[in-house]
Amino acid sequence: MLDSKTESIVIDLPGLYSLYPKSLDERVVIDILANPAHENYPDVVVMVADASNLKRNLLLFTQVADLGLPVVLALNMLDVARDKHLQVNAVKLAMKLGVPVVRINARVGEGLDNLKQAIVQTLERPVITTLNQKYFFNPADQFPELINDVKRTNQLSNNYLALHYVQQHDIFSFLNTEKRVAFDQLIEKYDFKESGFQAAETMHRYAVIDGLVKDSVKAADDFLVKPLWTKRLDAILLHPFWGYAVFLMVLLTIFQAVFTLATYPMDMIDAGVSALNDWLKQQLPSGALTDLLTDGLIAGIGGVVIFIPQIAFLFFLVALLEESGYMARVMVIMDKLMRKFGLNGKSVVPLISGVACAVPAIMSARSIGNRKERLLTILVTPLMSCSARLPIFTILIALV
Repeated sequence: MLDSKTESIVIDLPGLYSLYPKSLDERVVIDILANPAHENYPDVVVMVADASNLKRNLLLFTQVADLGLPVVLALNMLDVARDKHLQVNAVKLAMKLGVPVVRINARVGEGLDNLKQAIVQTLERPVITTLNQKYFFNPADQFPELINDVKRTNQLSNNYLALHYVQQHDIFSFLNTEKRVAFDQLIEKYDFKESGFQAAETMHRYAVIDGLVKDSVKAADDFLVKPLWTKRLDAILLHPFWGYAVFLMVLLTIFQAVFTLATYPMDMIDAGVSALNDWLKQQLPSGALTDLLTDGLIAGIGGVVIFIPQIAFLFFLVALLEESGYMARVMVIMDKLMRKFGLNGKSVVPLISGVACAVPAIMSARSIGNRKERLLTILVTPLMSCSARLPIFTILIALV
């Protein structure tokens, strides 16, 4: 019998929206949840869901629940949901899902005692067996022979876990080459279409989630009639024509602001370096060492430092665009264009940042999930010309 003094180890797994990972850090989650022998395999999973966007978060919840893991659903960001005139009925949602649903506010620590109590109660509940397992999506309904074959050969009892062994065996670190070859043979034997089946699963889950959200989440009448100001703004920012026009205007404004604002600190740095050089030349005897110190070392450092204001202002403005959510919309409208060059919408941020400095711009490419697209972005970013290269180009042109 567990009590209030029960000790536990909390493992914070990388955030994701689905158990089908798109990046290396997301693979960590499925690599743990699909391997009961893993040292970090959880006794209970606490799903922290955004109450203001419950439909999207419940997709991951249904997948985790179908793995047969004990789950507690923690509804967070309820204040944001209220701002959107959304009312979430946690009791009704808990009855529909069959798991404890706790209202929390992670920002101020509200509801944590109720969350701890729900975790303890979940640990005390009987273990779910194959006989009483209820799936939101049961792959055995469409491929019973394949699922049974995978369960039998891998000593598995869960249908949905067996499906993940089939679809994602190539990314599981705990499977050896022999096992992976065996799964490839099973896929060929039963003519299993991985991508099509994953799409069908997602569609089925969202159909189930629509009913759950409809019964548990209510919107105020005025909210149903009057759209959010962000939606009205998105009608312009995501428009096939005006979206690009606004983006070009934003870029023009950013770069004009960068050069205008950076002029003052750059002039101060230039004047300071020149004054320091003149003072040193007056204080030190003339000669090769003095020339090396003033015209070489100090002038060289000043030539680098003078570009810091431009870089700082550009990254500050780009950060404002990201925090405001506009950069995410830019990724959406630019994705179609970038796909033609083997990139995706997320490549826009490194490419824009490359105009300031290629090094941090290349580092920002880590957010691109696809390895090929990430590598292409890294290789293309240095080709974006920054102002620090202009003097180098001038010297090379004069030399050539």
